[in-house]
Parts: sequence; C-alpha cells; structure tokens
Amino acid sequence: MVCMKHVLLTLIGLYAALLTVPSAWAMGDYGAELLAIQHTWAEIKYRMPKSERRNAFASLLRKAESFQHMYPDKADAMVWSAIVLYNYAGEVRGIKALGMVKKSYRILHRAEKVNPKSLASDALIHTALGQLYYKIPGWPIAFGDDTKAEKYLLGGIERTPHGLDANYFMGDYLLRKKQYHRAAIHLRQAIQAPARAQRPIADAGRKADALKLLRQAEAQSIVPLQHSSPEQNDG
Repeated sequence: MVCMKHVLLTLIGLYAALLTVPSAWAMGDYGAELLAIQHTWAEIKYRMPKSERRNAFASLLRKAESFQHMYPDKADAMVWSAIVLYNYAGEVRGIKALGMVKKSYRILHRAEKVNPKSLASDALIHTALGQLYYKIPGWPIAFGDDTKAEKYLLGGIERTPHGLDANYFMGDYLLRKKQYHRAAIHLRQAIQAPARAQRPIADAGRKADALKLLRQAEAQSIVPLQHSSPEQNDG
C-alpha cells in the first residue's frame, strides 16, 4: 500500500512538471528546437559578456544552419538561421562580416517566398529585412536602401501592429532619420507589447533597449508625446 502511494505521488509530480515546462512532446521536435535556438540567442545577446559573444554565436550558428538544413521548407528555420548569422557578423566585423550579412539577406528573401503560415512569422521576415536595409551601407558597398527599409518595416507593423520587434525596429529606424515624434510612438508601443510567455529574456532585453531609445527620442522631440497616435507624423 505504501509502495503504491509512493508511485502515485511520483506520477502526480511528473504530470505537474509536464504542465509547467515546455517540452518536445508538447510542441513537437521542430517547435522545441526552434525555441531552443531562440532562447540561446537571447542568452547570448542580452546576458553574455561581449568578449564571449563571438564564439557563442559561432557555435549557435552551426546549430541554426543544421536546423535549417533539416527543415528546408520552413520559413522560421530560414529566418533564425539568418538572424543568428547577422548577429555573428556583428561580432566579426570587417569584410568577412559583410559577406555574412549578404548571405543573411539572401536567406531572408528565400524565406519571404516560402509563404509563412502565421502573421507573426511573416512579420518577422519583413522586420528582419527592414532592419538589414537600414543598417547596411548602400551601393556600391552593399544593398542598404532606406526606401526598401521603410517598406519592409511598415510591412512588419501591418502584420503585427502591437508587436515588440516590429515596433522596436521601426522606432530605431525613425530615430536614426531624426523623426523623433514618430520614433517615440513606436518605441512606446514596443515597451507596452504583450509578453511572449516562452521568450522572457528576449522580451526583457528588447524592451530595455526600446526604453533607452525612447529617452533619446523624448530628449530630441519638441512635440508632446503623451497623447500621440501612430498615424501622426513629424511632417
């Protein structure tokens, strides 16, 4: 009787654990592996000392590329391979880094053609491409283009109007363009974006970055920001 009671208590404990911890059984191998890449990326980007990031991103890139090869028809696998590659390039810098960024750009455009099944995935592709277009030099060095940047960033906003990443990168872009009033609107939206239950580290890190940029925008803006709406423009 005591033995049976012990077995039942053990089973109840295991069941409770499965309810609270994301698992490969619950989300499938693909979902679990994607989440692991996202989690590791956030740990490296937001918690790891800068001196350790290069090697850490190199290791994560091998996993992300292997993941992409395992699921060649999945847009999210392509996007995260491109994101990790772009972040690794940021640690490498120089001519070699430019080649990595161009490869990331090509991967994202392939992902765009796959027709992602969710608005969130489609928004991420647009936001990631928009980010590349405004952060990378233009011709003759690379493919940077502010017109395309704004087009893709707006595409991300249209698909996820309250999304953290879409609003953060639109805010960053507008801040660089000295459109402080519009930048502040999107940065506030990023800070207020709904939490993603499985990505708390990424959420906290991105919102902290958005707050820093918002303070810069507020310091530069001569227009009151409290009652602004996304439709308003600096003119």
